[in-house]
Amino acid sequence: MPRTAHPRYHIGLRTVKTGTAVMLALLLDSMRPSAMPIFAAIGAIVVMSRTLSDAITAASTQLAGITCGAIAGCLFSLLFPNNHYIAIGLGLILLIPICHPLRIGFAVPLTCIVFVSVCLYDPSTGSPIAYGINRFLDTSIGLSTGFVINAVLKPYNNYPLILRLFRTYQETCPAALRELLVDGHYPDLAPFERQCRRLYDEIRIFGDQPFANQKRKQDTAYLWGCYQLAEKIHFELAALAGMDTLGVPNDEMRARLHEMNVDVPDEIPIPGLDEESLVLGYHLKNLLDAHDYLQGLLDLPKEPPQP
Repeated sequence: MPRTAHPRYHIGLRTVKTGTAVMLALLLDSMRPSAMPIFAAIGAIVVMSRTLSDAITAASTQLAGITCGAIAGCLFSLLFPNNHYIAIGLGLILLIPICHPLRIGFAVPLTCIVFVSVCLYDPSTGSPIAYGINRFLDTSIGLSTGFVINAVLKPYNNYPLILRLFRTYQETCPAALRELLVDGHYPDLAPFERQCRRLYDEIRIFGDQPFANQKRKQDTAYLWGCYQLAEKIHFELAALAGMDTLGVPNDEMRARLHEMNVDVPDEIPIPGLDEESLVLGYHLKNLLDAHDYLQGLLDLPKEPPQP
C-alpha cells in the first residue's frame, strides 16, 4: 500500500509575529487595573494580517465593532437588569444585522463577544458602563500591539511564490494549446482563471507591504507587467476556444508552436486565406508573443522539443 505523506510541520514568520504580539499584549494589559487580558489577546490575533492596509482595515473595523458591542451591552443591561438571558438573546438578534450596514461585518464575532461579556457582568460589583469601557481598553491594547508588531517586524515576502506561480502558469499554456490545436478539444480555461486570480492577490499583497522601499516598488511594477502578459495569454486562449472553426496555422506559427513542444500534425492541409485561418493566426500570434515575452521577463528556459 502507498505510504501516506505526513503534513510538514512549519513555523512561519506570521506565526512568530502572532505569538509575539499576543505575549506583549498580555504583558501590557496586565499592568492596567481592572484588566481582562483575554480581550487583549483576541485583539492582537484578529489584527495580524499579511499587509499593512489589511491590518489597518482590521484594526479600524474591530475598534468600531467593540465600541458598538460595549454600548449595546450597557444599554441592554440597563433595560433588562434582572434577566441577562433575555438581554443577550434579544440584543444579539438586533445587534448582528446592524453590523453589516455599519460596514463592520468582519467584526461581528468580537462585537458579540464584547456584548455578551458586558451583559453577563454582575452590576452589584460595579457599573456595566465602567466594565464596557475596560473591555474596550483591553481590546484596543491588543489591536494596537498587534498592529505595531505587524508593521515593524519583517514584512511577508511572497516574491518567490509569485515567480513559482508564473512558472506554473507558463507550463499550463503549451498543454492547453496542444489540446486545442492537436487533439481538437476545447481546453478547460478554469485553471487559467484561478491562477490569474491567485497572481493578482499575491502581487497586491506584495505591493501593499509596509514601508516599501524603491526596490520593492520596482519589483511590484515588474510583477504587474508580467501579470498583464499572463492576462493577455488567458484572453487570447479564450478567444481561440470561442471560435466555431479554428482554421489552420501557417508555417511561422507551426515553427513557434514546435518550440513549445506543440507539434501540429502534418496531415492538416496547407492553410489558405480563409477567414478562420486569418482569425486563428491573429489570436495565436498575440498569444505566442505574450508567452515568449513573459518567458523572457521571467528568464525561463524554453521546453526543448521531444525527439
